[in-house]
Amino acid sequence: MASDHSPVLFSVRSAGEAQKPVAAHLLDSQTIACQLLHTLAASLNTPYTLHQITEVLGSQLGADACLVLWHHRPTASTAYTCWQNGSTAQLWQLPSLGRSPQAALQHRMAQALIQQFSVPQGSPVPLPWRDALLALTPDHPQGEAWLAGIKIYRSIVITAAPDCEGVVVLLNRRRGPGLAVEEALAVNLASLVAVALHQHHLQQQTQQCNEQLRYLSYLKEDFLSTLNHELRTPLTSMMLAIRMLRRPDLTPERVAMYLDILEQQCSRETNLVNDLLMLQTVDAGTGRTQLIPVDLGQALTTLAQEIQADLAAVQLSLVVTVPQEPVRVLAAASPLTRIMQELLTNAQKYSASGSTVTITLLPPAATDAQAVVQISNVGAGIQADELAHIFEKFRRGRNATKDAIPGTGTGLALVRGLVEQLEGTITVTSEPQADHLWQTCFSLGFRRHRSAMESPPVPKTP
Repeated sequence: MASDHSPVLFSVRSAGEAQKPVAAHLLDSQTIACQLLHTLAASLNTPYTLHQITEVLGSQLGADACLVLWHHRPTASTAYTCWQNGSTAQLWQLPSLGRSPQAALQHRMAQALIQQFSVPQGSPVPLPWRDALLALTPDHPQGEAWLAGIKIYRSIVITAAPDCEGVVVLLNRRRGPGLAVEEALAVNLASLVAVALHQHHLQQQTQQCNEQLRYLSYLKEDFLSTLNHELRTPLTSMMLAIRMLRRPDLTPERVAMYLDILEQQCSRETNLVNDLLMLQTVDAGTGRTQLIPVDLGQALTTLAQEIQADLAAVQLSLVVTVPQEPVRVLAAASPLTRIMQELLTNAQKYSASGSTVTITLLPPAATDAQAVVQISNVGAGIQADELAHIFEKFRRGRNATKDAIPGTGTGLALVRGLVEQLEGTITVTSEPQADHLWQTCFSLGFRRHRSAMESPPVPKTP
């Protein structure tokens, strides 16, 4: 992120002026502080506050380069702005901690630099600045060229920034003691940079809030559109059936048919309302579930027998694999059944015609704390950027919208809530296969029940 249209508020010293003795650059604390204050005030409503502050600091204090490095504790984010003579300031945001070993190294290097610069020193001390900066920005566009011969000129600790620690580092290529920054000026500079940092984080929070509001608005519109369809379609069918039942010339067979339509569509509406109410109850955490030992293999076998006909009606086959030995878990029959029904319904919607849906209960080892069930199907996939959001309320994937697959986006959210009630876990993977199909697999983990039969035998004393 670079300030490609940052305004020039104050003149920068020319190269010839930079070669003058240090004594020629005696600083007027009040003038510099006023200039920075004006810069801050002029840039508060732009995304380039820190860029301009960094540039003014470096140019007015006679440095060849200026770095503002900070770590924001609440978000665990680390970033810095860097200005060098003859160019505009740029901002680098370090990758999120934990994303890669390189990101962890960069964060450690940034923390070490902040701590080392924060230690009071009587005179500037050379640092392996080149190695440090290259570790922070291995993709710097100019590489080592502009770092050659740089010495640490002066560091100013930023102490007044809320929830933030950082330093201002002035860099210079010339040898010698460097410019002396008065203590009063250093305090004023640190305070102004702290204000700029606070403004920067407020702007980031505002941007995140705006993005979240746009996302929530999109979810609301999508949900209302889907709900409108899911409510109107059954109501329309019921209204037509009622009108037909008013005809005096209907045969008993036709009357029975229209009554069946009314019953089916009424059940559909009731199920939709019940799903929304159950989702609300799960989200609120008001429902308490008593966990009891359940034979998971038997429960899966029974459920498979009940849903086999529904899958066969849409040209899907079902394969259930369970161990011969009982696998007992702590669960509750009703939530467990509902979880499996929702996942199988989901698999039915997105499976390719003629494919197979599989339910596999993995044989647990004696030391395993969880029993794992995998429900897998082949058909429409889940894109990588959607995997992290599929358990969110009213969230529907692009394939569902594109292919007009019915649903309200409540099923998987309800599954996640019920799994959490059973103190279990759920994950999902989706991998491309041949013929533009994807294999999607939901893995459920349930806490095993340690009964006396499952306990390892006690060795006999000889």
